[in-house]
Amino acid sequence: MQRPFNFNKLIPHISAIVIFLLISFAYFPEVLDGKRLGGHDNATFKGMSRELSDYREATGEEALWTNSMFGGMPGYMISTTYKGNKLKFMDSLLQAGPRPVSFVFLYLIGFYILLVSLRVNPWLAIAGATAFAFSSYNFVILAAGHNSKAIAIGYMAPVIAGVILSFRGMRLLGAAVTGVALALQIRSGHPQITYYTLMIIFIFGLTQLYFAIKENYFKELLITVAILLVAVGFSVTSNAARLWTTMEYGKYTMRSPSELTMEEDDKTSGLTKSYATQWSYGVDETFSLLIPGFKGGSSDGSLSENSETYRLFAKSNPAQASEVIKHLPLYWGTQASTMGNVYVGAIVVLLFVLGMFVVDHRIKWWLLVASVLGIMLSWGKNFMFLTEFFMDHVPGYNKFRTVSMTLVLPALTMPILAILALNQVLFGEVSKKKLHYALKWSVGIAGGIALLFALLPDMAGDFVSARDSSYQQALADTLQADRRSLLRTDALRSLLFIGLTAGLILLYKMEKMKMNLVIVGIAVLFLADMWPVNKRYLNKEHFSSKRQASQPFTPSAADQFIMNEPGFNNRVLNLTVAMFQDASTSFFHPSIGGYHGAKMRRYQDIIETGMMADINALFGALQSQNYQTVDSTLARTNVLNMINTRYILINPETQPITNRHARGNAWFVNQVKVVENADADVASLATIDISREATLDARFEGLLEKRTFQNEPSASIRLTDYQPNRMVYQSETTAEQLALFSEIYYDKGWQAYIDGEKADHLRMDYMLRGMVIPGGSHEIVFEFHPRSYFLGTTVSVISSLLLLLLFLGAVYLHYSKSEGDKRSLITV
Repeated sequence: MQRPFNFNKLIPHISAIVIFLLISFAYFPEVLDGKRLGGHDNATFKGMSRELSDYREATGEEALWTNSMFGGMPGYMISTTYKGNKLKFMDSLLQAGPRPVSFVFLYLIGFYILLVSLRVNPWLAIAGATAFAFSSYNFVILAAGHNSKAIAIGYMAPVIAGVILSFRGMRLLGAAVTGVALALQIRSGHPQITYYTLMIIFIFGLTQLYFAIKENYFKELLITVAILLVAVGFSVTSNAARLWTTMEYGKYTMRSPSELTMEEDDKTSGLTKSYATQWSYGVDETFSLLIPGFKGGSSDGSLSENSETYRLFAKSNPAQASEVIKHLPLYWGTQASTMGNVYVGAIVVLLFVLGMFVVDHRIKWWLLVASVLGIMLSWGKNFMFLTEFFMDHVPGYNKFRTVSMTLVLPALTMPILAILALNQVLFGEVSKKKLHYALKWSVGIAGGIALLFALLPDMAGDFVSARDSSYQQALADTLQADRRSLLRTDALRSLLFIGLTAGLILLYKMEKMKMNLVIVGIAVLFLADMWPVNKRYLNKEHFSSKRQASQPFTPSAADQFIMNEPGFNNRVLNLTVAMFQDASTSFFHPSIGGYHGAKMRRYQDIIETGMMADINALFGALQSQNYQTVDSTLARTNVLNMINTRYILINPETQPITNRHARGNAWFVNQVKVVENADADVASLATIDISREATLDARFEGLLEKRTFQNEPSASIRLTDYQPNRMVYQSETTAEQLALFSEIYYDKGWQAYIDGEKADHLRMDYMLRGMVIPGGSHEIVFEFHPRSYFLGTTVSVISSLLLLLLFLGAVYLHYSKSEGDKRSLITV
């Protein structure tokens, strides 16, 4: 039986879209002036992706490989367009407006969909969406330029919404929503957030399994889960090219274990424990969920002219004081640095606690578990018992760094329970007696903590940052006083919002205020609470002109010199930047450094075991300001020379050092040293004469018939044509020779040809390519053509079209006839 169309039901949904667009543009009025959001990672992305994007613009195709960072690496996780997923148009619809407006709109609309799936009143859901969207972490990552993370977070709620709908009896519709949302989340290219989304769903699933066994509806549960898994399968295969290439490459990155035997206690099957937990949230820092300035907020924060630090500088130079207070190290927690604390909102914390009293047990317990687990995992090295258990025993967990990111779990689940609590109070059957009891405890817990720190801020610590020791004592003292003042002020601020929210609820229950005014009041309070906090981390100062944002780096005199030099793929060591945390060099040159969380494992091994030793030796030689000393040192830097480090940039405004000892794009060697393992391979690089010797792991000994090749001074091999994914060499020899190429070995895509015929190549010198070249004149071509990308693209096209048909069919069946709902497995 077809359902009659009721336009009135669409009014709140249409209103939601309009309101969300207005809010998003209101926060970012700068975009109306044509400005663009800057940010460290936005600039970094421009640097690391320059070669890939230039190739795409010139050819219309994907290079898939770039030599601009770390000696060369796949471009899959830098900048690759995966054209196979045909759901892109849906992504565009859900990200309405220019960036970063589109990100905030996605936050809002995604959480709105989740709340509606939980049967929250649509008008309250509009207010509730702001509670999630304006959580401070969602804006901190925008300021940093973590765009893919922002999109992935935006799709967390719709993915879970589909699961909720499925468990509410709308199996096909729910599966279709989850399938599409998950496909779009995977498409965003941030697997860590997808992993955390699945963690939340897994926790939800465990609670439903418990109730299914307890209440004897296990069969219905299995059917629901089976249909969801089919949709998830389509989500995965719709992104086959992205996932296949990522999984394939992942085995060769620093997110997989090294073959070296150093620091065995720190190893996992993925990242080392020390690296993964570098950014761990402090245990006491968790109070920032309730009090935004609990640990100072940002490592680059600002103060007002009422601050002690302003008064200190104003004594001598008021104008300077006004500038100084714009960029101050206010953060004093245990992390090395941060762009901002995670603040979910004082109102959300209050309502979350209230939810534990008034929300149904089928819902509240999984939300509580997910929230607590996310918080505890964020502590990382500060709670190693749990962290080590997850890194050693939970599949996939050790592939991700920055464990503090698990706070995205409570940043999602706490607002869910908070809005469900409010929905229950406004539209459910909560007696006045029960509400008064619940509200008393909720205000006592949330408000009591805020009041405690307002009255006794020194309970939080000494307000001393590790960086304070580098400042003059007067400045250190004023910073500590301002941090203390910030904590007290923010604690009082949180207490105020808790009181106002509790007051609204009481006025409604006392029938002193109408429901619609309560909803509007709650929405206003949410925005009044969260909006100013987010402006601390993301404001007009972060925007720049369109031209400046698209061209974040200006070539220096040294850059210009290198760009005017002849030759292809001659690499640069830039000593004027943090070479392994900076991608600005890659904007102009092939760099031996860069910035990426998934560089190749073997390259990272070389950095740690040989390259840094070479660089430190070079630093020492440069102190002498003697060319002969520098030159003789460069002659001994085997690692730098074998990857063709041709230029050493020591001052942006002077001519760089040209390293005459760099081996070039390719060269011949006549001796092969077989080494027994990876440790011996790396160690040998420091002692062999790389101009005539090369190392070969004993496991591959059978791939090379000869160990000695004729010494032929007249033999030559040179790079004659260069594209990032295709390199052409010309060799001239009289006898068979062994050539080494100063390119990274990666056999999952690189194919070699001699005069058009496919030829074998092998890994030598731990990470380089080697190949036996017959005597005579020959053309050698290396092409990057990964099967995982091209076959995966075909699979993606087929699967995404099938998923789209599933979605359209599910929507049609849902709205064209009586739902015939299956049993609802959850109570909302």
